[in-house]
Amino acid sequence: MISLPPDLPPSYKLVPALEIEQRLKLAQIALGESELDGLLILQNIDRYYFTGTLQDGILWLPAEGAPIFWVRRSLERARQESPLQNLLPQPIDSSKLETELRSAVAPQSRIGLEMDVVPARLAARFQRLLPESCFISDASPLIRNLRACKSPYEVSCIKKAATIMDKVMEHAASVLTIGISEVELMAELEHQARRLGHLGIVRMRGWNSELFFGHTISGSDAARRGYLDSPTNGLGLSPAFPQGASQNLIQEGIPISIDFMVNYEGYLADLTRMLCINGPGESFCRAHQNLLALNHELVSVLRPGSECGKIFDLAQKIAKDYGFADYFLGHGPDQVSFVGHGVGLEVDEFPFIARGNRMQLKSGMVVALEPKLTFPPGHHSPAPHNKVPASAITTETTYLITDDSTTTLTLSPEKINILLR
Repeated sequence: MISLPPDLPPSYKLVPALEIEQRLKLAQIALGESELDGLLILQNIDRYYFTGTLQDGILWLPAEGAPIFWVRRSLERARQESPLQNLLPQPIDSSKLETELRSAVAPQSRIGLEMDVVPARLAARFQRLLPESCFISDASPLIRNLRACKSPYEVSCIKKAATIMDKVMEHAASVLTIGISEVELMAELEHQARRLGHLGIVRMRGWNSELFFGHTISGSDAARRGYLDSPTNGLGLSPAFPQGASQNLIQEGIPISIDFMVNYEGYLADLTRMLCINGPGESFCRAHQNLLALNHELVSVLRPGSECGKIFDLAQKIAKDYGFADYFLGHGPDQVSFVGHGVGLEVDEFPFIARGNRMQLKSGMVVALEPKLTFPPGHHSPAPHNKVPASAITTETTYLITDDSTTTLTLSPEKINILLR
């Protein structure tokens, strides 16, 4: 274990050294089974995963031997936070950096790089710095597959994030009042989450994907489609960030969808629940009950060996059986092609419960299922959903897949929380 440096408070928890050691070991096993001779890790979260520190730099992880971490900023903090032994200052001069890289990386090596996130310009720079005979290829699938199965330490962090998330949802019920705006309600939840330990950042890996805490949306604007690859978007406050909470006021009888994420020690839990002051109509409640029934059928097949694409196909079939397929996961040309996603250090981790995805679930994966409906103004859904008002009907829960069961991590009740005011 790492001894805590004297200038760091007890609340500043370091990643256990044995955890980092195990991750590096599994990575080198995976490299040995691949055609790669090593990984150059440049992205913040991948580097944190393998070093235990978010300090900036270049991590070289060879298929055999000890890794080297050249730290650009701050070497002192990296030495406090990471159990790695070979922590070196990153040379400022390119020629010196080239010399050090070429002394570590053998000629004709096959180098894995995170090509899904590393800018082309940066990849080209490293191609010049490495020995000319080296070949760079995409290692992002290898890295993301390693990160997909969570260790007991990672699961413990996600469980703590889920506990905070459940408390945030309890707080939502205590502060929700008629006339409060969506953004004011969201601010109350953000404040409470931070007080309880939420780090405040929700990390996404996807290109041009961004999020701030989550979405609190209601009424017809909850069904509004947008640029975010998500079943719901909402209106937002500006075309500069057109998603999430708006200035719309919460009204009696109009359900509110709260999609929120909490980050504990870097790890995320994801939850969506619905609340309503004095209750929505019967048609809305029936559609929500059907959506929960769909979700429960999907949970029953969340087990090792299940193919992600087939789970998505099942979701589509059930949605069709219930008569709301045209409004499932969006509507019109903006329907998304996934009904669930992995969560961990990022909110869009493997596995994706998505159309055509042949990846099979494994024990240790953590998945957020989010079957959601968006009924736009003037929709023409068949009975019994033709009377549902323009709105979003939502649910989302984070689950841990184990060898013999599926464990629910976010425990807030799934049914609509009807508040009598």
